[in-house]
Amino acid sequence: MRIDLSWADSYHSQPFLSEIFALAFVRGVEPLDALRRIGGHPDTLAERTPDEIGNLHEFEHGYPEIVSALPLGEWTVLLQPNSFELVHLVDALSRGTEALALLRHDYASPSFEYAVDGEMITRFNLNYPDLRGGADRDRLLPLLRKAGFDPDHDEGDYGPVVGKALRLAFQITGVLPTFEQLTAPLPSMHFDSWFARTRPSGAGADPLGQAEALVAELGLGGTPGLADALAAARRGERVVVAPDSELGRHVRDWLTLQRRASWSLNSARSAMTDAERRHGYRFGHLTLALQDAFRPDLA
Repeated sequence: MRIDLSWADSYHSQPFLSEIFALAFVRGVEPLDALRRIGGHPDTLAERTPDEIGNLHEFEHGYPEIVSALPLGEWTVLLQPNSFELVHLVDALSRGTEALALLRHDYASPSFEYAVDGEMITRFNLNYPDLRGGADRDRLLPLLRKAGFDPDHDEGDYGPVVGKALRLAFQITGVLPTFEQLTAPLPSMHFDSWFARTRPSGAGADPLGQAEALVAELGLGGTPGLADALAAARRGERVVVAPDSELGRHVRDWLTLQRRASWSLNSARSAMTDAERRHGYRFGHLTLALQDAFRPDLA
């Protein structure tokens, strides 16, 4: 099977599928279910191209994270153009099956992650395939070599590594999307990883206490469903909040406030005052504490 992968490491006329993008593959999961696994918002479902997704990354739209989905054989391929959150959701995607993700990021750390049933098996920086982590760091070693990586070389590989990562993905899945498939209109959703069954992110030693303090500080005690959710977490129960529930919509608003506070520093600094930005950060602290307190990764 010969597929042109030159686009993966090149700069081209598609600006939102060039310097930064993430791809994930999940076996035996339908596209819409895969989008829900990463915290997709069902009410935002629409067909979009990477250009259309990238053009929504503005202050007025709240800098949404958006992923599109493509069925390929028994696999679903997810694409996040111009961003990277998707690569951190392999554990959620792999529950009851297997999943992998790869990231091109020309300004940070390009990476590859492979998980089975919620457990990270192998992960590595594409530039340093000799430095692997995970529960079974060497499981993919023969496939790495076949894909063109040199896992015995410890001086760094700064060549066309994303194409190699795609070849590795093909060794595992037997499928590969073409550039034309990825840039065509595809079903897509806004998503927040807050709603995915990911591992705790590490808000602190007492995330529930932090959350309760922030709820009081921000005057959010009357938010529908929040008191009951906090009480359930206090009893040690797993709390699930759906993105289209009443509480879920409030969480989505809080996440948007945090994104605006953060991203506007780069693209629309004058859109918020320093005080408004600090206020937005507090909502980010709240959602982080709530995510860890509710432990959606359990069960």
